[in-house]
Amino acid sequence: MIVYDSQKWSWFFLTLIKSFKHSYNLKYLLKFLIYSVAYTSVVTYVLINYLSEYFHVDTVFFSLIGVILSLFVVFRMNTSYDRWWEGRRAWGSLINNSRNFSLQLNALIPKSDLTRRRYFTKHVYNFCLSLTWHLRDMNEKAEYVGTKEEIKKLRGAKHHPDIAMTFLIGEVEKMYQEKLINEFDKKQLKELLEGFVDVLGICERIKKSPIPFSHTTFIKLFILLYLAILPFGLVSEFHYLTIPAAMVMSFAMFGIEVVSEEVENPFGLDANDLPTGTLSETIRENLNEILNTHIRMEGDSPIFKEADIML
Repeated sequence: MIVYDSQKWSWFFLTLIKSFKHSYNLKYLLKFLIYSVAYTSVVTYVLINYLSEYFHVDTVFFSLIGVILSLFVVFRMNTSYDRWWEGRRAWGSLINNSRNFSLQLNALIPKSDLTRRRYFTKHVYNFCLSLTWHLRDMNEKAEYVGTKEEIKKLRGAKHHPDIAMTFLIGEVEKMYQEKLINEFDKKQLKELLEGFVDVLGICERIKKSPIPFSHTTFIKLFILLYLAILPFGLVSEFHYLTIPAAMVMSFAMFGIEVVSEEVENPFGLDANDLPTGTLSETIRENLNEILNTHIRMEGDSPIFKEADIML
């Protein structure tokens, strides 16, 4: 995820240049602009030199179309950002639930029972890690912690987060059977674990329910059509300034569409996606501190942490 200071206006162009190599958006947008400038240049040249006496379009028509298009663009941008922000809220809820869960466990599990404390830390982290890679359709990259049997069971599952949750719920039930917790404690712990599953459901809904094809297709076609006929409406008044004017419009329209495409699925590895791996590490660190467990990978190094792009 790109990390930057939004208040440093003096560094704007420097950060833009630094972020170019990390951002798929800017590279994709640059290609669109090159095609747009080439098309506009050819049309403008032909209209000025060969059709200037025969061709004129009232700019009011383009103003009306622009108003309609702006409504669609706002809808597109807001819809995509809502999905991104809903995903962030879901992961924020997961962090809070994991903290509450670990605080409850810290009060219920004896300090001397490090085995059980480590068990919960490992499998809460495994759930977060499995959710991260499950949303990216890259389950094979998850590096779980636990016994060989536990890791084998996780890797052999079709739905890794579900199996990770069975370990947690099973251990809570085991504590109840051993009379370490009462019925009320069991209910509280399971309600917190249900919050984990709710987050899983929200994230899967965002991932598996893209914006309807008809909406995205219509908006793309509308943008392309508008930019294709725009030079015809500007050339009589702007002449060769039609080229930079059309380029600015292309930058605005294409830019919003490209950015919207990236953030509407916020769980990937693009520069502007949610840092779910880093958030998983935050959860692991919180559990380690609260339960005093110090769960790490071989070599005492972090299991997985995304590299934030510092600008």
